[in-house]
Amino acid sequence: MGIGFDSSYRSLGGFDSTSFNVRLELSNNYNKGWVKATLVLLFTLTLYANNDLIQCNDGLVNKRAIGEIVKIGTEVKEKSGISLYLCVKKSIDNQKIKLFEKNLTKKLNKPFILLTMAATEQKVDIMTSPQTTKLIDVNSILSPFSGTIIPILTEKKGKDKYSAAMLNGYADIADRVSSKLGIKLKSSIGDTNRILIDILRIIIYGSFLYFTIVYIKRKYFTKYKKQ
Repeated sequence: MGIGFDSSYRSLGGFDSTSFNVRLELSNNYNKGWVKATLVLLFTLTLYANNDLIQCNDGLVNKRAIGEIVKIGTEVKEKSGISLYLCVKKSIDNQKIKLFEKNLTKKLNKPFILLTMAATEQKVDIMTSPQTTKLIDVNSILSPFSGTIIPILTEKKGKDKYSAAMLNGYADIADRVSSKLGIKLKSSIGDTNRILIDILRIIIYGSFLYFTIVYIKRKYFTKYKKQ
């Protein structure tokens, strides 16, 4: 028995307003569902169309982070025409990362910015095309103390550090590009990005200060004890 089609509500030869309303509601719900499904499909197709932004991953960056990265990169590309590429490799067979990037960029669309990481070699680098060189400060992003990538790689443990570091670094690059070009990104994670780095910076500096004090105390105490 179909929902809303109970025989007790039918009239012989008359107009059944209850059944009509049910059918109308079902029709409206169907149309709304179809529209939502279409929008989801279009969004998914857009993301897959821009999946070339992820040049390589090797399974080191999780799907959730990849989704956020593609979302950010897609918006940057649509609003600026600049492609922000990511390549994360388990290993580049001990070759220099600059050489690896140079070979990779031969097939990339200009203008571009390429963020590359090699886990085994413990190397991270950013390469730009001539048009994007002045849009970001590479040294600032890759700083082991104040940057948005290396502090996470050195402080966090486990495989998830790659996801966190690459998403953080990628988002930082996107924010810097958009700021330079006067573009507002809806997908920006800027505030969260800075807070995370500030926390890690406090942990790193705090640990360094703590061990320095401990070292000085031990050295002074040993020297004093010998006297």
